[in-house]
Amino acid sequence: MNLEKLFGSKAKVDILKYLLFRRQGVSMRALEGELEWTFPAIKKQVDSLEESKVLLVNKEDSAGFSISIAPQHYELFKDFFFTALKTSLIDLFDSYSIMIDRYFWGKRFGIPLDMDMIIIYKHMEKQQIDALKQQISDIFRDFFIENISIVFMSADEREKRYRLADRFVLQVMRHFPDMKEKK
Repeated sequence: MNLEKLFGSKAKVDILKYLLFRRQGVSMRALEGELEWTFPAIKKQVDSLEESKVLLVNKEDSAGFSISIAPQHYELFKDFFFTALKTSLIDLFDSYSIMIDRYFWGKRFGIPLDMDMIIIYKHMEKQQIDALKQQISDIFRDFFIENISIVFMSADEREKRYRLADRFVLQVMRHFPDMKEKK
């Protein structure tokens, strides 16, 4: 999903991502310091989003302008951008389809697990796992999400842990009954 094409501006998308995934109630100067955009570019996009009633800009704040996503739109945008995040990850996993057996979404995606993602792989060398970890981190970082917890587990290890009734594997299976079945 190409959010820049949809919203017509990478700066606008970056502002929305920042407000959704990092923090709200920031000033334009704070956005300028955090994002790789000039103040005029940020101001133009914030003004546009404010006119469309997507953002609220509190000009009365003693510390300067305070920019937030309108509460009535917050969940809608969060769901939409999480879908874009998932799509980016799925595209990445599809490029590793020979090596990745299955993957499961976790707490960051609304599933009550202790991990954000679980990746079950067939045969991967350490270098390949490290490269995949870096690519996953880059995708999350593009959405201003810095800390993620991912479990990488070989299919053999998953099977062994399942036979031993490992608590973590059983917890995942409660949420994903198809975990023990092959794709």
